[in-house]
Parts: sequence; structure tokens; C-alpha cells
Amino acid sequence: MPGFRVLIIESDAEEAGRLRDLIRACAYTSPSGCTVPAETWCVDSFAQARSIIGRVAPNLVLFGPASARVATAGELRQLRQQSGLAPIPILFVQDLKSACAGEVPKADCDDIVIKPYNPGLMEMKLASIRRFRDFNRSLITQRDRLRRHHADFLQEQANAREIFGNLGNESCLDDTDAIRYHLSPRAVLNGDLLAATYTPDGKLVLMLADFAGHGLAAAVGAVPLTSIFYSMMPRGFSFSRVLREMNRKLFDLLPRQMFCCLVMLELDPRRNHLRLLNAGMPSPCLVRADGAQELFVSRHLPLGVLADDQVDTAIVNYQVRAGDRLFLWSDGIHEARNLRGEHFGEERLLALLRKGAESGEAPSRELQDFDRILVAVNAHAAEQHDDLSLVELDLSKPSLTKGDCPAVDYSGVRRGGRIGEWSIEICLAQEELREADPLPHLLSVLVQMPGAVRFREDLAIALGELFRNAMEHGVLGLDSSIKNTDEGFVRYYDLLEERRQQLDGGWIRISLRCDDWGGGGELQLQVEDSGSGFPPCTRSGRGVYSGRGLAMLRTVCRNLEFSPGSSLVRAVIAWGDGQPTDGENGGAKTVQTPTVPV
Repeated sequence: MPGFRVLIIESDAEEAGRLRDLIRACAYTSPSGCTVPAETWCVDSFAQARSIIGRVAPNLVLFGPASARVATAGELRQLRQQSGLAPIPILFVQDLKSACAGEVPKADCDDIVIKPYNPGLMEMKLASIRRFRDFNRSLITQRDRLRRHHADFLQEQANAREIFGNLGNESCLDDTDAIRYHLSPRAVLNGDLLAATYTPDGKLVLMLADFAGHGLAAAVGAVPLTSIFYSMMPRGFSFSRVLREMNRKLFDLLPRQMFCCLVMLELDPRRNHLRLLNAGMPSPCLVRADGAQELFVSRHLPLGVLADDQVDTAIVNYQVRAGDRLFLWSDGIHEARNLRGEHFGEERLLALLRKGAESGEAPSRELQDFDRILVAVNAHAAEQHDDLSLVELDLSKPSLTKGDCPAVDYSGVRRGGRIGEWSIEICLAQEELREADPLPHLLSVLVQMPGAVRFREDLAIALGELFRNAMEHGVLGLDSSIKNTDEGFVRYYDLLEERRQQLDGGWIRISLRCDDWGGGGELQLQVEDSGSGFPPCTRSGRGVYSGRGLAMLRTVCRNLEFSPGSSLVRAVIAWGDGQPTDGENGGAKTVQTPTVPV
């Protein structure tokens, strides 16, 4: 295919022939290094040029001297419109006398060619136009590539937004009129995260998080955070334990320049008890019924900054009274700037809340304060520079109480009253082990026992670790040393799924026995599997109980016992004070085997 195409418009056939010969004599070297001649088409009128321009797609249109004198600006615009997006230079031929007299072509051409023709100048002019053509081609190619990338990016953002939206499907934010919230992302995806759920005993847990930055990079952090929140809280894990797990996960996953500021609260509507942790967020404001304000300043570093945390000492406790409301917001509100660069600031926000308290009765304020803040921030801000989030909770509204949660008896010295003496035994065969995870169902049964709310969290941790050990290392025969490398970690769980689906035998037996004596009690767990038992190396601490699982078990179990060559593990969870008197343990036997080494 010729490297350069020229359309000549000239009614004088002899003049058109001279122009064609002049153009063909000019050599053209393509970007690939090949020397190719220019291809020319000659027409004698503008009408003929319009009829073939779409088929020829010329790189240059040259009006001869006769055609240039009668060409109009409208005709040139029509040629350019027919040529499409690629611009086509249009040159007029002008005699030397007219050029020296300063006459300017009436039509809007791009350049002129002086007659009599100078082959050297003509070759230079054509070479310049060819370079312009090649440069324009590269721009169009880059534009098309950017368009494709932009379309792919928009599709990826739409998919990511749907995924992140689905992360909140377990939220209870819309289940009560006691919670009002507003989330306004600066980018397509939100770096602020709002989540809420109920614990098994009816406490409301709400989390407002703000990841450093905004857009996709910040929103990605929502995945591990919401995963931990919605998987641990509804199962009864403690407030502080969930926060520690969040910090550990974010520290492991986030790059060092990223972190997560967070406010998380736990409200027990039955005891009117509020627990709150502020880790780097703007101070939430508790507005009392009488208009008094109390700020919860940050007492903890943002999550993901340090591997170690001090969650327990940073949690604050408050007694909730009738009419109390709590406001939480992200720094997008404080940092909203007007045209003079002034921040909205905390003082303006608190002044709005004070003004609302002085404006009238409490029901009127409830309807106005939330909207008043949003209107003021939007009126102040010239442009949104960050994700903006605002939450209001009426802490004393009855609708905050989970409707399907049974009332818990908090009377007496010990929460939940006497636990009692009972035992459960369950044996899981190959079908149950292959198709389902029995732990959530088993735990949901166990926590219905009288007073079992006291140790449900420790039970979940201990039973989960013991069951996974029996399943993975006993029944399936997996070696945890496979996980010592990144590739091995992936391979380990691939093998776990593969062997689990191919399981054609094996069993796990779980036994629980609860003994209660006056000032205390203990829950004994026995887990046995059909595997070959613990190898001798287990006693050195490098076997199946080494690492994180052992550390977790030691935090919740008073005793942990097993024997090499046996697949039976016994753990004891204890509470309260005192020891059973003779006969109070129901004849329970003590396993005389060494405890697990550290």
C-alpha cells in the first residue's frame, strides 16, 4: 500500500499533470525504512473531489492555481468533514506575483505552494506534511488505546463497586430508624466504610472506617475489614478480640503508607451500656438530652500501623441515658474547604449541634441536626476533596434492640446464672465432613445451653482449632510444614479442598461435658479423629500444634492434653473461682498425659 496519498483538484489538465509529476518525483521514506512513491489522484472539480474523498482517504489535498481561485471556505469545510477524524492539510497553488503582492487566499487553506515550482522546497514541504501525518497517526492510536483502557477501567470500577456494595449485605443499618447515615465518595469507590451488625446476645456493633487515600486503593481495604467484622461479630467474638484481629490483618495486608482510621462502638440497649474505640478518627460527639456535649478523642493509633495494639486500654465505656444521640463523621467534613481555603472544622460542626439543642424540643432537633450539618458542609465546600461520611444514632430508641434476640438474664453475681451440668456428643462421618462445615451449626446449638453465653467465644476458638486440626491433619493427613512458603501456603489449601472432595472414609467425634460448682466451673472438650494419631515430633513443638493455633488455644484453655500415637485431644475451659468438692464433678476422669509444649 502506498505510504502517501495526494488528491489534486485542478481544472487545467496540463497544470494538473505538472503537479502530479512534481509530487511523484519527491521520494518518501516510511517509518519502517522503505522508500515508496506517493500515489496521486487528479480531479477537475470540487464535486468530483467530494465523490471520491471517502474512498481515496488522501493525506493531502492540493488545489491547483485555477481551482484555488474559485474555492470557497465552505467547500473546504465540507472536505474536512468528509475526511473524518484525521485532519487533512489543504494546500493552494499561488503564483509568485500574487504572493509578492501580499494577496491572501480567500478560502481557509493551511498553506500555499509558490509557482513556478521549486522541487527542493516542494519536497521539504511534503516531507513536513508526511511527518505531521505520521505523528497524527500515532496520536490517534494512543487515543484509541486510552479509550479502550478507560472503558475497561470503568467496567472494572463498576464490578468493584458492585462487589464492595455486596460486602454490606449483612448490614443492619437500614433495619432501624434510630440510625441515619450519609456516605459521599469523592471517587467512584469509597475510601470510607460503614458497617453494622448485631451480636448473638443483641448488642449493636457499628463501625465507621476511613482508609488513607480514596478510590480503588482505599476501597480495597474494605474487603478484609468487613470480612472480619461480619464473620466474627455475629458469632459472639468479643469487641476487643475483633479489633485486634482487624489490626493484625490490616498490618499484614496493607502497604506501609496505608492505614485505617476507625471508630467502632458496641451498644448494649438492655443495659444502656456503650463501649467505643476511636483509632485516629475525628472525635465522635455524644449529645446529651440537655444539650451537653462529650467528645470521644482518639486514644489509639490507626489500625494497620503497628503489629502490636493496646485495644483494651483504649476502649472507653459510657452509660447511655434517654435522649442521648451520638454523631460520627469522617475527616471529609472537617477538611471541606471553601474558595478561600478555610476548612469547615470541628468548631463549626459542634456549634451547629449546640444551635440545634437551643432551637427547640428534642423531637424537632432529631429531625434537623443531621440535615443541618450536611447542608452547612455542602454550602461551605467549594469542591469535595475527600470522602465524606456522617452518622447519627439515637442511642435510646427501642428500635435499636434486635427483635429476634431472646432476653438475657443479667441478675446475680455471674452473668447468665447457673450453667448447669450437661454433656453433648456428636460424630461426623465422611458425608458430613466432605459436604459441609459443622462448626457454625454445632456452636449455634451449644450457645442455647443455660448460661453458655459466658464462654461461647472461648468455645468457638477452642473447638474451631481442635476440629480443623482433626480434619486437616488427622482425617486428611495434611502436613502443616507445607505452609512454610508462599507457594506452599496456596498448595496446602488446594490439597485440603482436593482431599476433602475425594474423601471416602474417616470420622471425627466431638464430646463436650459441662460441670458447674457454686463459685466456678469448667467445660471439657474431647475431639478424636480416625487418623493415625500425633507423631512423636509433636512433643518438640514443631508438629501440628506449633504456631498460631497453639497460641490461640493457650489463650482460652486452662489445660490441653494429648499423647503421641493417639488421635484424642482433651481441652478444658474454666471460669470462676473455687474447686469442685468430692462428687461434684460427676465422676469425670482426668487424662494423665503431658500438656502440649510451648
